[in-house]
Amino acid sequence: MSKINFNKYFSIIPAAPRQASSIIYVMLLLLVFSLINVYFSPTKLIFNDVAGINSVNGCPLFTFTGIPCPLCGEGRVFTSLTRFQFTETFYYNPLGLVFYIISGFIFFTILILAIKKKMIQFHKPAIKLWYIPVLFLIIMWVLNILYGHHH
Repeated sequence: MSKINFNKYFSIIPAAPRQASSIIYVMLLLLVFSLINVYFSPTKLIFNDVAGINSVNGCPLFTFTGIPCPLCGEGRVFTSLTRFQFTETFYYNPLGLVFYIISGFIFFTILILAIKKKMIQFHKPAIKLWYIPVLFLIIMWVLNILYGHHH
């Protein structure tokens, strides 16, 4: 197997069987953790039941400052997506649907590559692109503060 160069930012390279297995396990654990967080909201339970702090949604930033984080409402966005209520996703977090589309694409790309015993290798020029996800999160945060519903 050889290295596949798409551009100067990353390549797809062969992964050793142990590396591929590790990537698959990490991705599946991330999926399980995310689903537990979405459906059971453990931070909300910890705040309300254990610490005795009144928390509406379990977000530490929102609980202590009243300012929603960029991801506030994502659990309700996911629930709306599973019920095919797409307009409701924009109500809870204006960029929530876009976040799930991008995250899902990245997640399944990494998982499928690992199943095929391949992985992504980033090159030095990719470091220059750090601002893209940061800019997306900042835009997501501003829109969530202005238009998201956090009750």
